Amino acid sequence: MTRAAMAKRDHICKTRPVLRRCRWMAEILRDKGELPSCEKIGQEFEVSYKTVGRDIDLMRDFMGYPIAYDKSTYKWKLTGPMPEPVL
Repeated sequence: MTRAAMAKRDHICKTRPVLRRCRWMAEILRDKGELPSCEKIGQEFEVSYKTVGRDIDLMRDFMGYPIAYDKSTYKWKLTGPMPEPVL
């Protein structure tokens, strides 16, 4: 990715909160393979857990991230390989 493309991506994520949250969640998924609870993510970004749920739906349904909820640990987990970086 070129420096200009990276700068544009960073600018877009700074001006659009949903993309900033999705980018953060994608980085956590890449590093750990799972996300903290929606409530904890909501506290981090000062949004409701429902907003975080909608962001996860966006990542799963539109961006193609293989994410599923694990009821035994109350966390969202990767269920397959990560897609090509979108954010």
